[in-house]
Amino acid sequence: MPKVGMPEIRKPQLIKAAIEAIDELGFAGATVSVIGKKAGVSPAIINHYFGGKNGLLEETMKSLIREFFEILDTQLTAERSSSCKQQVNAIVNTCFSQSQTTAQAMKAWIGFWASAMHTENLARLQKVYARRLNSILVVTLRQSFSIEESRHIAATLAALIDGMWLRSCLAGDEKHSSESLIGEYLDIVFRTKD
Repeated sequence: MPKVGMPEIRKPQLIKAAIEAIDELGFAGATVSVIGKKAGVSPAIINHYFGGKNGLLEETMKSLIREFFEILDTQLTAERSSSCKQQVNAIVNTCFSQSQTTAQAMKAWIGFWASAMHTENLARLQKVYARRLNSILVVTLRQSFSIEESRHIAATLAALIDGMWLRSCLAGDEKHSSESLIGEYLDIVFRTKD
């Protein structure tokens, strides 16, 4: 977590530099020295305000997660008067939106997930992200399904989203087919409610 006094203008600059370094060199190669050079600051600044590379990478992922949920909130607000199915589709579409599927963002997310298995702070951040997305799915699905059904469908949707997102990340731009396949699953789920 940044220390008090970190100029707010520097945070986005350092986060941008971290994402660029991850894009070029991967999580492991995105050293404090490389990130500092890209941001035009001394590595000592990163160490001072973020406690080193892991602190900056945690702040970078918080930024990407925050951006995702801001976009999701906007989409759900726009779909507030829509059907439950349309709202769930809005959630799926946000997961595959441009902000989440740029090459830089995808590499950052992949590196984050891999590092979360070994770094306590990143693991905690991943759990918070997953729980919040699951909660949003369950609350949205509760408009049409029981709590048990909603939890089951939300778990399946989360697995489909993560799996399809990973496949599109590794294979190239397949996000439209991913959204379409998840849409077919939703057609089947909601058909049982009609």
